[in-house]
Amino acid sequence: MTFAEPLETIGFPASEVLMKRREFLKSMTALAAGSALPAAPAVWSPAKAQSRQETLLLVSESGPNNLDIHGVGTNVPGYEVSWNCYDRLISHEMKTVNGTPYYDRDKFKMELADDMNVGDMSVTFKLKKNATFHDGTPVTAKDVKWSFDRAVTVGGFPTFQMSAGSMTKPEQFVVVDDNTIRVDLLKKDRLTIPDLAVVVPCVLNSELVKKHATDKDPWGLDYTKQNTAGGGAYRVASWNAGTEVIFERNDKWVGGPLPKVKRVVWRMVPSAGNRRALL
Repeated sequence: MTFAEPLETIGFPASEVLMKRREFLKSMTALAAGSALPAAPAVWSPAKAQSRQETLLLVSESGPNNLDIHGVGTNVPGYEVSWNCYDRLISHEMKTVNGTPYYDRDKFKMELADDMNVGDMSVTFKLKKNATFHDGTPVTAKDVKWSFDRAVTVGGFPTFQMSAGSMTKPEQFVVVDDNTIRVDLLKKDRLTIPDLAVVVPCVLNSELVKKHATDKDPWGLDYTKQNTAGGGAYRVASWNAGTEVIFERNDKWVGGPLPKVKRVVWRMVPSAGNRRALL
């Protein structure tokens, strides 16, 4: 789930509480139709924040085992954290079919990117000049390249997902200038652009993560397993594994309309009866 866009699910059982992102929450997604996993319809709930709509309480059976979508064995709740805390260059537009909201595979909206220029064998993105990470550091094309290099290199699901859009080599990601990144195509692939709009090609604060990297862990996976390093609509204020995740809104987010909820408390309650009683 994300808190800044209409929720989408990924073909796995949804959490017990689903809401909306730009209005409340968006479920994380896997992949555009035709990628490694099929896109699934959004699921909407009438649940609303209590009181002054400043805090939203969510309960679910289980929570994230890793805060980094690029991490080894990250579970579905971990993907949901990434949706909330990291931006992508672009995201999918929404469409409604028989009253049900879906992601539109073929239509895109800008998130970190301010402009997208599709060429014959490359795609060039201009970044929003006022985009920053949670610590105030400006987002640059170097961060985008480092993040994409990471995704195609770490192996496992992230590398598999990137390859679904024929993105397999770091050399494909070219820094043109501080605010311009180019993705060179190895071959014409209709899934390349949709693959840039899913959860895996998120953009990390490369300088922050590199401070915590080691020779044995060059991509800083140990650090990002327990700490977010993004610039998305929310940041993780605290995480007690298996018990609770607390999100705080990033009021300087420029990836879309600012979410209405300032604080989200996501609690893990294994018992269905206890979840119902709590709600």
